[in-house]
Amino acid sequence: MPELDRTRTRVKICGLTRTADAHAAVDAGCDALGLVLWPESSRYVTAATAAEIGRTVSPGVKVVGVFVDADVEMIMRWASRIRLDAAQLCGRMPNGPWAELAESLTLIRSIGLADSRVTDSERIECISDYLLDAATVDAPGGTGTTFDWSRAGSFQSWGRLWLAGGLDADNVGAAIAAVHPYAVDVSTGVEDAPGRKSHDKIAAFIAAVRAADRET
Repeated sequence: MPELDRTRTRVKICGLTRTADAHAAVDAGCDALGLVLWPESSRYVTAATAAEIGRTVSPGVKVVGVFVDADVEMIMRWASRIRLDAAQLCGRMPNGPWAELAESLTLIRSIGLADSRVTDSERIECISDYLLDAATVDAPGGTGTTFDWSRAGSFQSWGRLWLAGGLDADNVGAAIAAVHPYAVDVSTGVEDAPGRKSHDKIAAFIAAVRAADRET
């Protein structure tokens, strides 16, 4: 990932299940695509589609695999089958050579702020990026709900912050003004149905991010 640049907020469109939606997101100017590689998710993407997306989008667009309770070996198996630039880690992180994995993939640790208190024990030395979300143990992402953005201030020293949770074209400008994140992450806010993205909503969301950057 590029170094922190507060004059430009990166945009990740997450929960993609169709190649056409991925291409629409790239055409609209996104910086990263999120592919949910957890079979229990309604936005789970097949290996064939994930591979096609990774193969056909520009190398300048990061491909992020989203994992839940995954170990290093599982992530490496996926990375050997599809193009991955980063791994988003939700849920538990079993013991393993995470520092070694961080040498080949950017690791983005997902922190759920909906119903729990997060302590410094969640901070991991080899992880440079943290995604703040309204996730819970039962719903590790894609809830479509926001959290108290003022809580993000406690994490500014941890590394690069990615902001998720209930964002859409109407509120992302306020979120950027409140948190000044490295990146914003959207899934539900640009959908017509789980996993089915609206190309118009994607374009509107990215336009709102760019407008907020100009005002910041």
